[in-house]
Amino acid sequence: MIIHFMKDDHESSTAAYMALFRAVESARPEEGRLFSDPLAASLLPTSLRLVAEIAQVPAIGRVVPAILDVGWPRTRSSGVVRTRLIDAMVEEAIMDGAAQFVLLGAGFDSRAYRLESARRVKVFEVDHPSTQRAKLGRLEASGESFDHVRFVGVNFEVDDVARRLEDAGFDKRVRSMVVWEGVVSYLSPQAVDDNFALLAGICSPGSRLVFTYVDGRALDGSVHFKEATRWKGWVRLNGEPFVFGFRPDDLEAYLSERGFHLDSDCTTAEAARRFNAELGRAELGSELYRVAEATKVGPCPE
Repeated sequence: MIIHFMKDDHESSTAAYMALFRAVESARPEEGRLFSDPLAASLLPTSLRLVAEIAQVPAIGRVVPAILDVGWPRTRSSGVVRTRLIDAMVEEAIMDGAAQFVLLGAGFDSRAYRLESARRVKVFEVDHPSTQRAKLGRLEASGESFDHVRFVGVNFEVDDVARRLEDAGFDKRVRSMVVWEGVVSYLSPQAVDDNFALLAGICSPGSRLVFTYVDGRALDGSVHFKEATRWKGWVRLNGEPFVFGFRPDDLEAYLSERGFHLDSDCTTAEAARRFNAELGRAELGSELYRVAEATKVGPCPE
């Protein structure tokens, strides 16, 4: 199966910026932050690590989120609140019996190390070899233990991802939790279909899938989103432009045809109103960026 995540042999810049946003969030006082990610700064490339270090300086560090928000409106706030939401979904799925945790297009995600629940199950990080090499080097330098994680380096142009997962010990008969974060928007429609075929083929009934996506109406211009122009321009400038988006009203039928039941679908603006309000924060998420959760239905994979 041909599944394309990255065009070139380099680590993902969007993955690095997401790690930066998590590092900046983690520098907030404990009582006012959405989550704590002690590894985020360690996973950053040198060019971004200085920004994370400045964010940790009392008083001065407070301006870092504001500066980031000027350059990329609602991108940081959307990124950190989606992290908080997906954390909760992962922990709930594992508590409900998921025995395997798959990070598809893992980037610099640190859930396998910072979520206590993830340390109790088999974890499979699937990613392009370039990003994975960079991540492994930084994990080793940080001293973090990752014995419970299977790193599945995949050339998405040519490798059979399902076979590589099985070779790493993945069991299709066991319920899994799959997180596919920050990837769908950069794929062609055919690649998105190929990925859902892959997931339908490896996930047992009751397995859960969480994925993020951009509202397709922001890409075709049929609906105006205030932050769309700046956000689309930013990812294009970084060489990873938005390519694909679902129309929210079409998502339930799309997933049903591919063996999944849509459980929830919300914008990061909705998630921000939920989680930031608990902390007395007024930061906005985005109406164009969404987080969906679905459950695998139907027979067990053969």
